[in-house]
Amino acid sequence: MTKSSKTIPSKSTTLLQSPFFLFAREILHNPRAMGAACPSSRHLSRALASMTPLQGQGLIVELGGGTGKVTEALLKRGIHPSRLVVVERSPVLANYLRNRFPELRIIEGDAMHLHALLGTEQVVDAIVSGLPLRSLPQHVVHVILKQIDICLQNNGVFVQFTYDLTGRTTHLPHHFKRVNAKVVWNNLPPARVDAYQPAHTKQN
Repeated sequence: MTKSSKTIPSKSTTLLQSPFFLFAREILHNPRAMGAACPSSRHLSRALASMTPLQGQGLIVELGGGTGKVTEALLKRGIHPSRLVVVERSPVLANYLRNRFPELRIIEGDAMHLHALLGTEQVVDAIVSGLPLRSLPQHVVHVILKQIDICLQNNGVFVQFTYDLTGRTTHLPHHFKRVNAKVVWNNLPPARVDAYQPAHTKQN
C-alpha cells in the first residue's frame, strides 16, 4: 500500500515566488518604472501610512503596490480593506498582490488612466504614491499628476516619497501645498515623504 505524501515546494520554487525575487525581476524588465534597487523598508512604509488620514468614507488609493510593503502598513494603520484600492502596472506584481491580499481590490493598470480605472463615481480621500516620479519621462509624470488632481477630493491628501531629500516640488501642480514632511533615514537609500493638499477649492 502506497503512502500518500504532500507536495513540498522546492527551495528554488519558493525563491521564485519570494517578494524580493519578484521585485528584482521587475527591475531588470523595467528599471525606470521601479525606481529603486530594493523594496521600501518598513520604516518608509510606516511613514507613508502615517500621513494617510483615517477619517472619511472615500477610497484610499495606493499607486504602485509593488510587493505590498506599503499596502500592509496602510492596513495596519487602520484603513478598512473596503476603502483601500491598489493600482499596480506589472501583471506579475498585481497577481502577487491579489494572492497576498485577497480582501482588497487590486487593479492591474497604469496610473496614467487612474480616473477610468477607478470609475467616475468613486470618491477619493487620499492617494499614496510609490511611483518614481523623478525617474519617469516628464510627459508621463504630467499625465499621472493630472489624473491625481482629477481624482482627489478638495480636502484630500496626496502622499509621495522620493529619494531627493531637498524637498523640491517643481513637478507638482502649482495649486498643491505641502502639509507634512518627513525624512526616513532608516531606508536604503534614505527617502523623503511629503503630504500635499490642494491649496484652493477645485471647480467642478
